[in-house]
Amino acid sequence: MIVKNRDRQAPSFANINLLGVCNANCFFCLGKDISAELAGHDQLTTHFSRWNNFRKFLNLCRHHGIDKLYFTGQTADGLQYEFLDEAVDTLQSQGFKVGVRTNGLLAPLKMSTINKMYGGIGYSIHTLDPEKNSRIMGTHVIPDWDHIIPMSGPNVRVSIVLCRENVDEFFHIVKYLSQFPNVRYIQVRRISTDTRLDELCADIAIYESFYKVFQDIYPRIGTFYAAQQHEVYGKEVNFWRTVETSVNSFNYFTDGTISDEYFIVEGYLKNRRSHE
Repeated sequence: MIVKNRDRQAPSFANINLLGVCNANCFFCLGKDISAELAGHDQLTTHFSRWNNFRKFLNLCRHHGIDKLYFTGQTADGLQYEFLDEAVDTLQSQGFKVGVRTNGLLAPLKMSTINKMYGGIGYSIHTLDPEKNSRIMGTHVIPDWDHIIPMSGPNVRVSIVLCRENVDEFFHIVKYLSQFPNVRYIQVRRISTDTRLDELCADIAIYESFYKVFQDIYPRIGTFYAAQQHEVYGKEVNFWRTVETSVNSFNYFTDGTISDEYFIVEGYLKNRRSHE
């Protein structure tokens, strides 16, 4: 059901994977694949100057010509880091373009930081319904997207993880997002897992069944790193099967693990012991 594409392009960006306690609890979170290995790791209140191997990671990025860095979460959200604002200033003063991937729950409190990021922001919006959100993300709280998105600068990407809970809401979400000119494109992500296929295979099958019908109604307009591009309500919509795309990245985990592999779980497990 899941085939990893190992014929990948040269790395074009790098992730800073925050470890800590997330402000949401998404059932499909990739961190749950290796929850035992990640348990107890929390650097959300540790200054980045004290992160193990962080300088080594930055030098690796420079050596390979990578200037795009994205704060994201392996077991936390990209906006939860206590020293995010200072980290953005420091990294961008060194020539990096910094962005963030987030569920948006903290966006109203972090808007000044979001607006100084050269790399833009990626919001995860899986539903507009509080009950569905509770089942997907473990919280009824829906961020005030009407105000957050317009305030978030010109470079906004939205990700929707298509699953059993929101497949019937897909077009409603895309139509809602189409009103915002600064949403550059929408990424429809298929759930990824290395260790929980039995638990999540139904959602993966739902994704593929939906796309099979969708592509007959909305013809493909192109490809983006092997993801299928379509247009819906005037917005570019990419169907993103993460492990099947050709994009590539380096990954840094705030416990000090450095991986030169795009595959998050696999890369962490292969490299963590050398950095303990």
